[in-house]
Amino acid sequence: MKRNVLIIEDNKACMKALTELTRKCDTVGAVFCVDNSDDALACAMKHEIDLFLVDIILDGSNANDVSGIQLVDSLRKYSHYEFTPVIFITSLVDQAMTAFHNLHCFDYIEKPFDFEKVEKVIRTALKAPLCDDRDSGVFYYRKDSVLYALNIDRMIYLEAGFRNVMIYTLDETIEIPYISLKSVMKNLPRKYFIQCSRNVAVNRRFIEYADKVNQMVKLRNGKVVKIGGKMKKGFFEEL
Repeated sequence: MKRNVLIIEDNKACMKALTELTRKCDTVGAVFCVDNSDDALACAMKHEIDLFLVDIILDGSNANDVSGIQLVDSLRKYSHYEFTPVIFITSLVDQAMTAFHNLHCFDYIEKPFDFEKVEKVIRTALKAPLCDDRDSGVFYYRKDSVLYALNIDRMIYLEAGFRNVMIYTLDETIEIPYISLKSVMKNLPRKYFIQCSRNVAVNRRFIEYADKVNQMVKLRNGKVVKIGGKMKKGFFEEL
């Protein structure tokens, strides 16, 4: 499965070098790059991130800046990112070591970069097991005050409507009212489900083929789903 990486680095040259080294890893999916904590948090909430590369000093004009450490401290408060691998980037080894222990980070990279060492650290981090507690094989949902269990292997695709989500399975169509696709996706394992547009998510196991030129996916039940323009790049990288 492809892993998504978020690089937080305020130096453009360093960001470019880290991006190139990261993309060389064959397990990498989407690579997101930002230069500040606010954009990093927004990106982490919008996308599923499997590895963070975080510069400790994101504001070079502030001699006491450690906003990268503060960012990771904030991320660790979200259960979803409690154990996600983090690699710190720094020229201050003492701060990196402190953060390494206090925030349970995977490793740290020293500036100036040793490219061979950096690539090795990134490749190793990308092999870390995904912390996904949703991979139970069953999706639970509530409807009319009744709790139902649905086998994930039978779910072909999901489609959001007006204040509801339709789940198309091998033998039936299930409507879950008063819920968003985003909410449902939070309870489904990423290794199976991938969103191809704002309103549709598909089970990877049922994809017959994906057409990048025509921006469409054909599922094994014959259904053809369009890939949203804004999601095209991320969809094919993750797929």
